[in-house]
Parts: sequence; structure tokens; C-alpha cells
Amino acid sequence: MKTEHFMRLHWRLFTPLVALLWVIIGTCILYFVNHEKDRLKESLENRLLNVNNTVIDAYEQGADLQSTVDFIKLFTDNTTLEPLRITVYDNSGNMVADNPATTISLYSSNGAIDPIMLGLWNGIDNTTVHNMSYNGGKSMICSKISRDMQIHSFAALPYEEEVTDFLSVEPTVWILVIILGIILSVTAYLGVRAICRNVYALRDLAKAISEDRLPENVSPRQFSNDELGNVSRDLVALYRDKIHAEQEKIHNEHQIAMSVSHELNTPVGIIKGYLDTILSDDNMPDDIRKRFLERARQNTDRLAELVKDMNMVMRLQENGENITCSPIDFKAMTAHIADDIKLGHIADGMTFEYNIPDDCRLLAHEPLLTNAMLNLIYNAARHSGGSKIVLSWVGRENGRHIFTFSDNGKGVKPEHLPRLFNLFYRIDQGRTRKDGGSGLGLPLVKRIINAFGGDIKVENGPDGGLSFTFSIPSA
Repeated sequence: MKTEHFMRLHWRLFTPLVALLWVIIGTCILYFVNHEKDRLKESLENRLLNVNNTVIDAYEQGADLQSTVDFIKLFTDNTTLEPLRITVYDNSGNMVADNPATTISLYSSNGAIDPIMLGLWNGIDNTTVHNMSYNGGKSMICSKISRDMQIHSFAALPYEEEVTDFLSVEPTVWILVIILGIILSVTAYLGVRAICRNVYALRDLAKAISEDRLPENVSPRQFSNDELGNVSRDLVALYRDKIHAEQEKIHNEHQIAMSVSHELNTPVGIIKGYLDTILSDDNMPDDIRKRFLERARQNTDRLAELVKDMNMVMRLQENGENITCSPIDFKAMTAHIADDIKLGHIADGMTFEYNIPDDCRLLAHEPLLTNAMLNLIYNAARHSGGSKIVLSWVGRENGRHIFTFSDNGKGVKPEHLPRLFNLFYRIDQGRTRKDGGSGLGLPLVKRIINAFGGDIKVENGPDGGLSFTFSIPSA
């Protein structure tokens, strides 16, 4: 079916194109042939007129006219003018000179003088060569009268073999025309085929797009190496990238859904277990009941924190570009964070140092930026095993302030670095669960920084520990 559509389109384009090419070729060749025939015929007519001029010049110079006619005939033998006829009459209609086998008679076969011959006799159009039927054939004929009106010279050239061959087109011309037509037809066929091949492949692509699937049989090699082919290949590549991105998004969403389900099930299962135990044992001692309820409350808090973080991650992922940013004095904000760390024991005994210039003003959302900084601090406090955290200003580049956030802990293995910002990724599943980590802290930091128009990356520091480098637009 596809081949049928392809061939139908192919021939619908090819047939009129080739027909137009042949019409153009035919018109040009006919013009050339007719022009060439007219040129050759004009050459013969001029030579025929020269014959009469030669005869009249010989008469006026007193030469013998028969000798002149014989000389002309001898001179034209074995040439295009070989069938030349010359007849000379005096004013009384008596023949003065002739080549006897081909006399030009003034009279037609019925004995009456021919009208064209009469006009030539009277000197009408004595510079024009006429076509007339003569002796059962067609001839070119012309005449000239001497200045004393005593001599009439007639010259005729029948359309016989030599003249016909001279006026005909060489067979090689027609061979070249046919070869040229075949070459142009083949070229047109290949050109139309290349265009239709692109159209055919794009048709498959459009059909695949309408069915929302990746076309397995559309290959970039199907397109021709031209501008249309390049556009077609770009469209295929763009669509493949779109499909792959959507598939990857679906896969990631599936993984996130599974991770969310797993993360929620863990505290829910623990809470349910403690509550079921309490409800099933009416004689449970108060201290044990209180401890079980305390554990259930801790897991409830953990569940609430997890839901809160998930909501924030989803909002940032969907509406990150809609966050309203305003100028922030980052040094003052960092000082407040340092006070909170000191008074609230947020860093679990790690010291927090910062080196921020006075004029460091950022374009960001202060509550979200504070949340990001605290998540970096919580991550270092819970997992680094170090004793110090340092936040430093590095400089400005392309309208952004650049900072480093580092600790002096143990760092992580290199294979974990590319995945630290993935949702729910944990280096040590068991230990992070025990420490209360949800795997959302660093992903949340990355999404907050990206929502401001900045970027963040992580690496192991040269002296141990993790080193985060991030940028935020300046105000």
C-alpha cells in the first residue's frame, strides 16, 4: 500500500515534468531546425541569384553566353548546385544559351505561359527567388534582365537529392536530441524519486506522530543528501528526542511513584505496628505504652516531614519558573542561619563558618533559599562525619554570584556523586533511614537553586568531605 502511494505520487510528478522537458526540447529543436533550413535555403537562393548576375555581367562585357553557361555548369558540378538549370532568352523569346538537358521553358505543359515565368520575364521581383512546380517537380527559380532589356537570364534549382540533402538536418542532431532527452528524463526521474523518498519517509513519520509512537522503520538514511533531506532528518531526530524524553520522564515518574510509595509505607507500617500492639494488649505497662506512642509520634512527624518535602519538590518541578524572586542580603541571611545553628544545635556539634562579602545581594526567594541552605547543613551534619562546615563566596560570573559549601567529613565514593541529586537516592539505605533521611534533601536543594536560575554541582573536596559549588543570580 505504501509503495503504491509512493509510486503514484512519483509518476504524478514525473510524467508532467518529463512531458514539459520534452516539449521544451522539441520546441527548441524545431526552432533550430527551421532556422537552420532557412539559413541554408537563403544561402542557396543567394548563389542562384549570383548565377544570373554572372550571366548578365558576361553579356554586358560581350562574352559568349553559351560558353558562360557551360562554364557555370562545369563549375557547379559535384556541388550542391549540380542540378542547376540555366536558360537565356533574347527580347523576342528566342533561346540564346542553355544547358540542353534541363531547359527552362517559359510555357507550362498546356502551352500557356506560366504566370510566375511571365512576371519574371517582365522583370518583376528580379531579386527574389520563387518556388514553383516545374516539369513535375518543385524548383527554386529566379531571373534577371540586362540593362538594355535585350537579354533575360533564368536560373532554376530543382529540389532534387543534392539540394534536399543540403537542406536536411544531419541525423547526428536527432541522435543527440534523443540522448539529451533520455539524460534529462533519467535526471528528472532520479530527482523526483529523491523528493518522493523524503515525502514518503515524512509521511510515515507523520503517521507515527499521529499515533503517538516512535517510528521504528524511519531511518535517517532514507532521506536524500539535500536541503529537504536535512530538514527531514532534523525532524526525525527532534521527534526521537521528544519520544525518548517522554519515555524517560514516564520512567522517572514511575520510579518516583514507587519510591514515594515505599517511603510512605515505611513510617505508616511502623505507626500501624505500634498502634496495633497497643490496642491488642489492654494490660500493657504504662511505660511501654508511652514508649510505643512516642515512637509512633516520631514516625508520624517523619511522615509529615516527608509529605511536606514531597509537596515542595513537586511544586518546584511544576512551577519553578513562577517563583517570585526579590533582592536578598545574603550575608545578613547567612548570619541569621548561623545564629539558628548555634542556638538550635541544628548542625549536631559541627561548627559553621561563612565568608560572604557585605555587598552580596541575590535575586531569590528568601524562605526557599533558607530551606536550601538548611538542607545542605542537615545533610552534612547527618552524613559527613566531619566537624566543620564552611560557606564561602567565590566570585561573580555572567551575572551570578558563585559560592562553595563544603565540609571536612569523609565524602562519598565517586560512583555516587552523579546520583546525589536524584529523588530518594541514598548512599547507605539502612543508616540513612535510621538517621531519618528521606532522600529528598539534596534533590530539593537542586530544584530550589534551579528555580532561581542558578545551578549546583558536587564533588569530593581535595582534603576530604563534599564540596558543593552553586550559583545564584545577583540582584
